[in-house]
Amino acid sequence: MKYPCLMSPLRLNGLTLKNRILQAPVSLAELGPGGRLSRENILFYKMRAAGGCALVTVGESIVDTPTGKSHPMQIALDDPDSVPSLSACASAIHSHNAAASIELGHGGALCDPKFIGRNAEGPSSYIDAWGDQVDEMDEAEIKRLAVSFGEAAAMAKRCGFDMVTIHGGHGWLLHQFISPLTNKRTDSFGGSLENRMRFPLLAIEKAREAVGPSFPLEYRLSGSERVEGGYGIDTGIGVALLLDGKVDLIHVSAGTQADEHSVILMHPGVFQAEGENSTLARQIKKRVKTPVVAVGGFGTPELMESMLESQGADAIALGRALVADPFLPKKIFQGREKEIVPCLRCGECQSNMMSTRNMLCSVNPLAGREERQFWPLSVKSRKRILVIGGGPAGMQAAITASEKGHDVVLVEEKPVLGGMLVPASSEHFKGALRKYLKSQAEKLLSRSLDLRLGVTVDESLARSLSPDAIILAVGALPITPNIPGAGLPHVRQCVDLMGFAPPAETSVVIVGGGLAGCEQAIAFAQKGLKVTLLEMKNDLAEDCGRMHRISLLHELKVSGVKILTGTKCLEITEAYVRGTDITIPCGFVCLAVGLKPRSGFADGFYGLSQDLYIVGDAKKPRNALWAVREGYDAAADAGLFL
Repeated sequence: MKYPCLMSPLRLNGLTLKNRILQAPVSLAELGPGGRLSRENILFYKMRAAGGCALVTVGESIVDTPTGKSHPMQIALDDPDSVPSLSACASAIHSHNAAASIELGHGGALCDPKFIGRNAEGPSSYIDAWGDQVDEMDEAEIKRLAVSFGEAAAMAKRCGFDMVTIHGGHGWLLHQFISPLTNKRTDSFGGSLENRMRFPLLAIEKAREAVGPSFPLEYRLSGSERVEGGYGIDTGIGVALLLDGKVDLIHVSAGTQADEHSVILMHPGVFQAEGENSTLARQIKKRVKTPVVAVGGFGTPELMESMLESQGADAIALGRALVADPFLPKKIFQGREKEIVPCLRCGECQSNMMSTRNMLCSVNPLAGREERQFWPLSVKSRKRILVIGGGPAGMQAAITASEKGHDVVLVEEKPVLGGMLVPASSEHFKGALRKYLKSQAEKLLSRSLDLRLGVTVDESLARSLSPDAIILAVGALPITPNIPGAGLPHVRQCVDLMGFAPPAETSVVIVGGGLAGCEQAIAFAQKGLKVTLLEMKNDLAEDCGRMHRISLLHELKVSGVKILTGTKCLEITEAYVRGTDITIPCGFVCLAVGLKPRSGFADGFYGLSQDLYIVGDAKKPRNALWAVREGYDAAADAGLFL
């Protein structure tokens, strides 16, 4: 076996997990009526079980909704009406030979008063970052909520779950009692670590009493809060030592919701290393006898296997990686690692759940609509499909159309595939994006389709191919602003910088503070250049998802980029850039003011086929998520109807 550690079973208090890849607790923002799991929610978890995970965990369920609700929609484990959907979910997970778990939590001080109709309660009293009063929880309430954890565990067991995960990390209630950031108490629940752990240990005790001795309990902790003033790994080890022997699995994560950048480190983004928090699990594993789970940015089977082989952990939990590719475990175990669709760690899944309450993914067009995988729409007629453009939308369209049995011709005017993702993936912190491009290209080359690179399509060529459907994925062009000096030799478009960097110590001005401009500013600054970022609006990266934006703003700050918002570029000369009320000496200027769709390109193709689809940036410049999704949808739609 290539990965013997990953493929070996893990035995936990009578429960045998078939391998060492677990789905980390994942919550969904859009539930059914009354906070019940909908059919679509259940299919999301069913898909991860079908993909080969040993354990699938339903995330962030609340043990006491009147006091613990922290999000607009959460599963209520104190409501008997939740039982039917939870039972159906556990059964769906079991149907694919996986074990089922559910995470038990409480928002504590992080609850929004509008969700609970009262002030939130935590370990100590304070005014939170939103200006809301948080009240100190009294001892009677602490003991009542500990019982609620037990009752929730019993309900999960009754619904058919094989295990429960008690959430004691990430800044939620139990973590709040451990953290010096939030626990200022002087009674028996504050002060020493033993006192601060009294509530979490009481919750574990009540859960154990409720489910019995042979039902596995997992405890999720933050090995380090990774924020100034918070606790570090020494406290994380102390917490784990107090848990040792009282639970059956210790799940080591990191971070706290109390700090935005700590949340990014909790879910490592593009600027963090793969397996970012694995050292926390490794240090805890050395000190405890209880099996340990590592989580956080694992992307390759080699890293996972190495972590297990070196006894850094006993299992690996994956969250976003299984959103990107639910079948990652099966691909590993079947020797098809090259087919894995890598997670970009772009945060679009989380950002969209916060903004629209929908699960979306930049590289998985079926994320959040798994019914299309289990019950794909049948193709009524096989067609000849011409895909024009080999960027993210065109590649996905060609792959999907080929998978559905269509005769596919993909034509790309450049000699390489990838479109705008090629320059976008050129910086060192875009390794995951480079993996994705390579994976998509290999899929195309492995399929029996007609791939033509370095060929420009005109009306004559399109007509000669006699396509039944044309998918136009020709992308967009960079906008050249009407600024005096924009055509000077030392001025370049952001998308034309691949393989180029100004000489060291050059002063650079980047005009445009959207996603592309911010990332380019960081890349230049990390190469030692002095960078000034000009943005005419009052804020940066408005075209970016919330999670990646937090990460971007942090990196801009630590990289030393000078940021000038509310500043319009008025003139570019050989020696300086003149902006609103400022003149900036510089030797190089980068333009990143946006893209315009190649919409006129479509004019010559109407009427040449039964159907014409315009997808990706050719339709409207956005990010890879929409390009991939629209490419998939166009190819899936072609041939559905006679």
